[in-house]
Amino acid sequence: MDVNGIEETIAGVWALYRNENLDGYLKECGVNFIIRKVAQAACMYVTMVISVEDGQLRIQNKGPKTTDHKAHLGTEILITDLMHNPMKEVHTWSDNQLITVSEPTEGSRALPTRVIRELVGETLVMTLLVNDVICKMFYKRKNT
Repeated sequence: MDVNGIEETIAGVWALYRNENLDGYLKECGVNFIIRKVAQAACMYVTMVISVEDGQLRIQNKGPKTTDHKAHLGTEILITDLMHNPMKEVHTWSDNQLITVSEPTEGSRALPTRVIRELVGETLVMTLLVNDVICKMFYKRKNT
């Protein structure tokens, strides 16, 4: 799968500035009340870096909890989510949307999740879907 188009559209450093239904999403994922409230307060300090390195997609989330995933598009990788659950994850790029599908591995308490990242005007919109719950995260490009 080809990474062409990622660098011209969504690659860059992005700062989270707003979300819709984060609490509902976290609740659906089984996150307890106190951690949900801490996550909501801390999410405004999150930065996402999307890049292409050596033909691979790299997504880094920097904040109270940091993640760093690098993979070829269309290739399944094993990751640990923010709640320390083991997951299988596949990224695809289609119609200027970066789509991530995460499935729990055996023994994981996580739920299957779909994440869509796309540029809407000057805003990177990240839509998270678990069961019938939708959360949207809105990012502004940071000048580096």
